[in-house]
Amino acid sequence: MKYIFGPVPSRRLGNSLGVDPIPSKTCNFSCIYCQLGRTTNLTNTRKNFFPKEDIIQEMKLSLKIHEKTMDFLTFVGSGEPTLYKDLKDLILAAKRLTNKPVCVITNGALLYNREVQNSLMEADVIMPSLDAGDEEMFRRINRPHPDIKFDKMVEGMIEFREKFPGKIWMEIMLMKNINDGIESLKVIKKILNQINPDRTYINVPIRPPAESWVIKPSKESIERCKEILGEIYNISFPEEGQFFSPSSDLENEILLLIERHPMRHEQILKTFPNFSEKKILTILYKLEKKGKVIKKKYDEVIFWNFIP
Repeated sequence: MKYIFGPVPSRRLGNSLGVDPIPSKTCNFSCIYCQLGRTTNLTNTRKNFFPKEDIIQEMKLSLKIHEKTMDFLTFVGSGEPTLYKDLKDLILAAKRLTNKPVCVITNGALLYNREVQNSLMEADVIMPSLDAGDEEMFRRINRPHPDIKFDKMVEGMIEFREKFPGKIWMEIMLMKNINDGIESLKVIKKILNQINPDRTYINVPIRPPAESWVIKPSKESIERCKEILGEIYNISFPEEGQFFSPSSDLENEILLLIERHPMRHEQILKTFPNFSEKKILTILYKLEKKGKVIKKKYDEVIFWNFIP
């Protein structure tokens, strides 16, 4: 499948069937912590990057197979989902095709846009990010498109919260010596109080980030974060569970999976149990030689990452 992946294990959503309507590394942010690497197509223009009929057809086929074993259908993947102009039509199609809840994981940059707001109204859960409390830190961490301003983005989040009938689950990516200090957390807390999300998740970089100098905060920092932000969900640990991937074309399936979700070495072996470790490693090293994937060591763990 070109647009649908998984189900994959999610620390927030259980078994998540992913819908990816955006080309690889097409985003209006280029976050220093992004597990997919630096953004190669920094854009704030919304358009239909792929035919929506093709995406919907893949949803139909995949839901026939996975609906009973999945917990969420999630719009997420290789870039920022709200850049897809007809996202509303994709969400409405998803709601027609399944009774399982629909989630959109977004950086939240376009929640001020009325068309984007309208497109998201039928989703069950929206998961925006908030990694900074002011313009300077926002530009340092998220490296947004020049058209995106921090105050306008925050105003959009507050306005969307007032209109949206579903759940808002905010996520904060905490990084050592970047946004884990007391003052940084206090200004984030003020904004969270204005947005009033249903949940707040604290995440840390658990996969190789775009910038090698980005590292996980200490346990003490995470505890300090809990004290300042109040009730939070701590997801600063690797996901557990089985990744699903059809195995008719092993090389292609490995590449498609890694493109959207950098994987630990042992995860790849577990995902394709019908193939020997030797066969899987042969393909990984072949893809590495072609310059399509790269092996990285991060936090003492071996990962395989896609090369855009």
